[in-house]
Amino acid sequence: MGQNNQTRNVAGTQKLQKRGFPVRKAVQLFFFILVLLITINESMKELGIAIPLMATASLHAICPFGGVVSIYQWLTAGKLVQKIHESSLILMFAALILAIGFGPLVCGWVCPFGTFQEWFGKLGRKISGRKYNRLIPEKYDKILRYIRYIILILVVYQTAVTAKLMFQTIDPYFALFNFWTGEVTAVAFTILGAVVVLSLFVERPWCKYACPYGALLGPFNGFRFFKLRRNKSTCIDCKACDRVCPMNIEISGKETVKNHQCISCMQCTSEQACPVDHTVSFAMKGLGVGTASMSAVVLVVIFGSVMISSALGLWQTTSSKVPDVYDTGTSVEYDPADIRGSYTFGEIEAAFGVPAEDLGRAFGIKDPADYSTFRCKELETLYSDLAAQGTEIGTDSVRHFVALYKGLPFTLVDTTYLPAPAVEILKEKADLSEAQLLFLDTHGIDID
Repeated sequence: MGQNNQTRNVAGTQKLQKRGFPVRKAVQLFFFILVLLITINESMKELGIAIPLMATASLHAICPFGGVVSIYQWLTAGKLVQKIHESSLILMFAALILAIGFGPLVCGWVCPFGTFQEWFGKLGRKISGRKYNRLIPEKYDKILRYIRYIILILVVYQTAVTAKLMFQTIDPYFALFNFWTGEVTAVAFTILGAVVVLSLFVERPWCKYACPYGALLGPFNGFRFFKLRRNKSTCIDCKACDRVCPMNIEISGKETVKNHQCISCMQCTSEQACPVDHTVSFAMKGLGVGTASMSAVVLVVIFGSVMISSALGLWQTTSSKVPDVYDTGTSVEYDPADIRGSYTFGEIEAAFGVPAEDLGRAFGIKDPADYSTFRCKELETLYSDLAAQGTEIGTDSVRHFVALYKGLPFTLVDTTYLPAPAVEILKEKADLSEAQLLFLDTHGIDID
C-alpha cells in the first residue's frame, strides 16, 4: 500500500513538473535572440540602417572565449588580439565567476550554439527514439571527449604565437551568426554542417567533443561551490536522471557529480526529471538552488558585469580606431600591423595619412563615393573568388600597402598579395628598396 502511494506521488510529481514553466529554455531562447539581434544589427549599422536603441557588436565582442584566447597577449603586450575587445574579457570573468559557483552555466544556460544543437536534438529524438544519444560505444565516447582539450591547447597556443584570431576560420558558432557577412570560411561552414547532422544522432556533439571553451569550464565541476548531489537514501534507482542527461553522465551511481562534461543544465534534478522530491539537486551545505534562482544568478552576474563595467568606462565592444604605435627611432608612428578589418579607408587616412582615394584605386573599389567608407574586411568578400584559388586579398594586404606607402617598418609576408593597381601606385609614390620592389613584382595580382 505504501509503495502504491509512493508511485502515485511520483506520478503526480511528474505531471506537475511537465506543467511547470521551462525556465532554462526561456533563458536560452532569450540569449539566442539577443545575440542574433546584436550581430544582425552590427551588419545593418555598417549599411547605415541600424535598429534604434538596439546594441550593436561583432560576435567576437560578446563571446567570452575571445577573452580567453587574448589573455596572453593582454598580459604580455597590454593589448588584445585583433577583433577582440574589452567586453570579451569582462564576459570571460563573469563566466568564470559563474563556473566557480555553479559550474559551466554559460554552456548549459547561455551559449546560443549549445541551444542551437539542442533544437536539432529534439528532431533527432523523433528520428532515433531511444537510441538517440546512445549511438557511440562508451569506450570510444570517453576517448573522443578529450579532443576538445587538445583543440583548446592548440587554439590558445596559435593565438598567442600569431597574435591573430585563429579560431574564427574553423568556428561553427561564428559561421552560424555570420553566414550572411561573407567572412565565414568554407571550413567553418563545413564544420557547422557536420554539427547539424551529428546533432540528429548525438546530443550537443560540438560541446562534448570539440568546444574549447567547454574544455576550459568543465574542470570547474570538480570544485564548484554548488554541486550536483544525489540523495542516496531517497533515490529509487529509476535512472531517469541518467536518461535525460545530454552529456551521458551516469548520475544515478554517484552522490556528488564532478564529471568535467556536466553543463549545469539541471535537467536531471528533482525539479525536472527525477520523480522524487529532494533527491537530485544543486546544493551547498544544505542550501539548494532551483531553476528560477539559477536563472536569476545567470542574468544578474552577466548583466551586472556589463552595467558595472559600463559605469566604470571599461565596457568596449568596438576598437578605438586608433592603431598601436611603435618607436621608429626618430618619432612615434602608428603601426600598420594594428589595422583591423573594421577600419574604413577614411579612418586609415586619418591615422596614417594615406589618401582614401589611393586606397580605393589600389584595391579596385569602383565607386569613388565609397572610398572613405569602405571597410578593410569587405575585401575578403570582394575577392572571394581569389581566396577559393588559394590567393587572398584582405586586411593584411591593406597593412602591407600602408606600410610600403609610408615607408614604415613592417615584415612582408610571402602569403600576402596585392592587386595590380596597388603595386602600380606604390611604385609610383613610395620610396621602395630593391627587396620591396622584388616583393611587389612577385605578389601582384591582376584583378581585371
